[in-house]
Formats: sequence, C-alpha cells, structure tokens
Amino acid sequence: MKENNMNMKAIFKKLLELKNNSYCPYSNFYVSAIAKANNKYYYGVNIENAAFPSGNCAERSAIATAISYGEKEIDTLYVLTKSYNFGMPCGNCRQFMSEFMQNDNTKIYVFNPDGDYREFTIAQILLNRFTKKEVI
Repeated sequence: MKENNMNMKAIFKKLLELKNNSYCPYSNFYVSAIAKANNKYYYGVNIENAAFPSGNCAERSAIATAISYGEKEIDTLYVLTKSYNFGMPCGNCRQFMSEFMQNDNTKIYVFNPDGDYREFTIAQILLNRFTKKEVI
C-alpha cells in the first residue's frame, strides 16, 4: 500500500495480481481497483454475494480501504475489468467516487485485460455531479 510513484506498467501488473482475489463466482466478471491518495496505494476487488446485489464493487472497495486508513481525498483511481471494451464504473460507484474526488479533474484510468487503458476525469464520467458542496 505504500508504494510510491508506480508507473502504468507497474499499476497494470498490480491490477492483474489483485484480480485473482476477486470473488465473482456468479458473474465470472473480475474487477480490481487501486485508489491513490497522498502517494499511497489502496487496493480493492469486486466481491459478489448470492443475495445479489449485496456485493461490493472493486472501486468502492479500494476507496473504502483508503478512507479506513484515514484518507479523505482520492488523487487517482485505476480500474481493471475483464472487458476488452474498457468496462466503466457503475453509476453507484461513480457517485461514491465523486464524494472523495472533489477536483473535477481527478483522473480515472480504466484498463482492459491487454493492459491498454483510457483516461477519464470524474467530471467526464459523472456529468453535473452532486457533491458535498451542495450539502455543506
């Protein structure tokens, strides 16, 4: 979790390693994620449940781990899915991510199984997002 300045090849390698921890016996669709905050890396995988949809997405798992370690702001999120078409975070994850990505330009990198990736910002994937600024 305390690796500094991993490059994209190292990020992809770690995401591949993490996918093996994914618990997806029902969909067989693995997802792994790494949340970066304050130059520390926090890991998450998707966790399915027989009482669908009681599981947890990898993105939320990684962010929740970061929050559990005292982080309040995610700098970057990296996601790997089984999809060769660059599987994107679900709507629930996008709103959850938004809570901890207050900068509209916070980066999200989405990888496919070949190591190719696409770069997005939170503002791009959640247009007109609802943030804590509206509540506070």
